[in-house]
Amino acid sequence: MIFRPLAASKHGLSVLIFLFSAAVFAQAPGKIDIGKMDPAGLLVDKYSYMVQPYNFYYFHHMDELGFRTDAVRKGDSVYSLREPTKTFSTTYTFRGQQYSLENFLRRNDVTGFLVLHGDQIVFERYMYASNRGSRFVSQSVAKSILSILVGVAVDEGKIASVRDPIAKYLPYLSPGGYRDVTVKEALQMSTAVDYSEDYRDRKSGAALIGAALLTGNPSFRDFAASIGPSAVKPGTAFEYQSVNSQVLGLLLEQVTGERLNQWAEEKLWKKIGAEENAFFYESKNQENTCAFACFNATLRDYGRVGLMMLNHGQLTNRRVISESWVHDSTTPDAPYLMPKPLGPNGQPTIGYAYQWWIPYGTDGVFQAEGIFGQMIYVNPRRGVVIAQTSAWPEAVAISFAAESAAVMDQIAKQISP
Repeated sequence: MIFRPLAASKHGLSVLIFLFSAAVFAQAPGKIDIGKMDPAGLLVDKYSYMVQPYNFYYFHHMDELGFRTDAVRKGDSVYSLREPTKTFSTTYTFRGQQYSLENFLRRNDVTGFLVLHGDQIVFERYMYASNRGSRFVSQSVAKSILSILVGVAVDEGKIASVRDPIAKYLPYLSPGGYRDVTVKEALQMSTAVDYSEDYRDRKSGAALIGAALLTGNPSFRDFAASIGPSAVKPGTAFEYQSVNSQVLGLLLEQVTGERLNQWAEEKLWKKIGAEENAFFYESKNQENTCAFACFNATLRDYGRVGLMMLNHGQLTNRRVISESWVHDSTTPDAPYLMPKPLGPNGQPTIGYAYQWWIPYGTDGVFQAEGIFGQMIYVNPRRGVVIAQTSAWPEAVAISFAAESAAVMDQIAKQISP
């Protein structure tokens, strides 16, 4: 059980009792009935597997909720990771205060944390009753995995060019907002379609696509077709929109002739030597595969995905994607995609490429990120990969994200000065 330190107050005892109850509940929560959830409140309602205290449990038990699960099976061989040879600890400074790694794990509701230096495990920790076999939900880390799978389709010529219009492959999208949108613009979140990622607005695109995930109505195909254009020209501005990733998933299934889980199994999971099966999830009534947030895998296998990207598209002698795709998918190539030293709030502005985030800095870091604190951090200069899973109290927590960046950068610098 994990507790945060409490300041002394007349309310301290009651708060301690609450935290004790929450910690116990995190390990054995009441069962969520997805049929009783409000579909529009998936990310914000108190009765949802996405929010605390339920997410402490369900974020590594998504297969217990009654969804359809689409298996991504491992291959016959496993890419070996070397077990830790010594203990690891570090301290870091965040907003003028110094903390330890253990402080960080407790302060940020982390459920799993893995540090790799090459194939050497430097640090590994599981919390909230998770373990090495737990399959953690990726949230939007799935978008970066999707980028890899799109890259394979491009490498194999199933997608002729990222500059092709999406409607060339999905003509049913031509009457709507995706009429003049290219594959590259979808990868770079610059489609300019009429869709809002406001998680707290029950009428936003994010709420509606979440409802489609939960209920199966509408199909993701029909939802994408219903999206109209905005006043902005595609390819001129960045706007993060999960529907773009879902469209890329529909595109992949069209050009490959396979379900997304089958393509992922054949082209990624078996090639990286995953040690456990993974899966996508969605409503049993949803005819399409969820591509924007629904992948589940073990922490070590997320680490292997990071290692493959660190190693320019391959592990050992098994190439997954071309070096050029790794470069293009982690290199912003337009002014509106570039990371900047200072944003509107005085903090660095993170950049974006092909469904990978690019922090401002000098180590060439790129990372996959998902709401509620899921991350794969790749530091090419220092040869470090970090995989983190969390159950944050809200979908987007700027302070938690900034602290994660601080501790990950410090770990990389300590391992490889």
